[in-house]
Amino acid sequence: MIHLSREAADDVVRVREFLAGKNPDAAKRALAEIFAALEKVHVFPGLGKPTEDPHIRQIVVPFGSAGYFVRYTVRPDSGNVLALRIWHGREART
Repeated sequence: MIHLSREAADDVVRVREFLAGKNPDAAKRALAEIFAALEKVHVFPGLGKPTEDPHIRQIVVPFGSAGYFVRYTVRPDSGNVLALRIWHGREART
């Protein structure tokens, strides 16, 4: 099963609102691609690259001329995927 952290859920809302104002179809496609990638991670948990934290991995979801980064962890007790953060590669992060 795939779960979203509170921050990742906020990220989904931010992505949808940003794209929907410019191109509603792009918003739907971007989120579909992100969730399709998370489904792959659920099947292949080691798919993403390791980060500085050994329990957190990261995948890049290509979209347009850049893509979205998704950080996730896999719950060892259940095997569930927890998406931690989602952001666009061109997005300013603080």
